[in-house]
Amino acid sequence: MDIFVFFVIIRKIYNVALLKASMATYLVTGGAGFIGTNLCTELVAQGHTVRVIDNLSVSAVNLAYLESIGVRVIVADIVNFEEMKPHFAGVDVVFHLAAMNRAQRSIEQPIAAHHVNITGTLHVLEAMRMQHVPKIIFASSSSVYAERSGLLTEESPLAPPHPYGVGKLAGEQYVRVYGDLHGIQYVILRFFSVYGPRQLGAIEKAGVVAKYLYLARENKPLPVYGSGLQLRNFTYVGDVVRGCLLAAQTPRANGQIINLANPNEVSVLELATVVREVTKTTSTIVHEPELAGDPPRNPADVSKAKQILGYEPQVGFREGIQQTLQWYDEMHGNSSARTPSSQHLHVQHR
Repeated sequence: MDIFVFFVIIRKIYNVALLKASMATYLVTGGAGFIGTNLCTELVAQGHTVRVIDNLSVSAVNLAYLESIGVRVIVADIVNFEEMKPHFAGVDVVFHLAAMNRAQRSIEQPIAAHHVNITGTLHVLEAMRMQHVPKIIFASSSSVYAERSGLLTEESPLAPPHPYGVGKLAGEQYVRVYGDLHGIQYVILRFFSVYGPRQLGAIEKAGVVAKYLYLARENKPLPVYGSGLQLRNFTYVGDVVRGCLLAAQTPRANGQIINLANPNEVSVLELATVVREVTKTTSTIVHEPELAGDPPRNPADVSKAKQILGYEPQVGFREGIQQTLQWYDEMHGNSSARTPSSQHLHVQHR
C-alpha cells in the first residue's frame, strides 16, 4: 500500500474516533417545554444523543417535533423516583429544566411546588449519583435574589419572595451538596425572564411575552398588573440555549453560579406597547391590581457569564419579539380575521 494512502486512512480513522469522542449523551428534564425543545434542537444539530424526561403536564405540543428530530422522549415525572431513575443510565450530562415555574402558581400551590422544585431536584441528583452521571447544568432563577435596587451579581443577598424562588434556592444547595459529597460536576445558571419561540401563550399563568402575543393576535386586551413600570431583563431563548451549551462545554465553569440574561431592562408597559406595534393589533392596555410577590425589577449583572463563558446576548428586545411573533404566525397562521373581545387572561410579569 502506498505510504501516502496509508496515512490518509489512518487520519480518517483518527478523525472519526475524535468525532465520536466529542459526541455525548444529554438528558434534558422538562425537555418538552419551550426552553427544553429549543435546547434539544441545538444539541441534535451538534450531533449529540438526546433524551428528554417530561411529564407533559403543561403541554404535549412539542412531542411530535422532538421525536421527528431524533430525540428520545420519556414520559415520566421527576417526582416519581423509581419511574425516572433507569433513564439516567449512560448519560454524560443532565440539563435540569423541569420545574413548576410560575411565581403565582407556587403561591397558590406551595406544596405541589415543593414536591416538583425541591423533591424533584433531589430525585434527579440521586438518580445521577446512582447511575454515575458526572455533570449537571441546573436551571435556577433570578427569583432567588433579595434586594433588587442595584445590579444583581451572583454574590448579591438571597431572599426569595415566593415558594418558586425558595424551591430554586433549595435546588441550588442540593446541587452544591451533591457536588461536594459525591463529586458531581455542576454549573448553576440563574435565568431571567426567558421568552421566545415555542413558549405557549394560551396556558394558565403563561409568561408575559407569550401571553401578550397570544392576546394581541386575538385583539384581546393586554392586562398590566400595577403601574406597568416593573422592569425585566427579557432574555431571548436562543441566547439562553447558547449560554446553557457554553456552561456544559466550558470546563472552568464547573462549580460556578452564573447569571444568564440580557442586561437591558424593559418595563412591562413598554413590552405591551411594542407587542401592540409589531402585531398591529386593536388590543388595548388594561391596568389591574398588582400581584403579590411581583418584584419591581430584576437588574442582571452578566459580567461573570461574559468572563467565564464568553457569553454575549445576540438578540435585542424588539428583534426577539419580532422573531417570536414570526414563529407564532408560521405555526398558527396569520390572524387576519381577528375578533375583538373584552375578555383577558391572567399573565405573569416574570
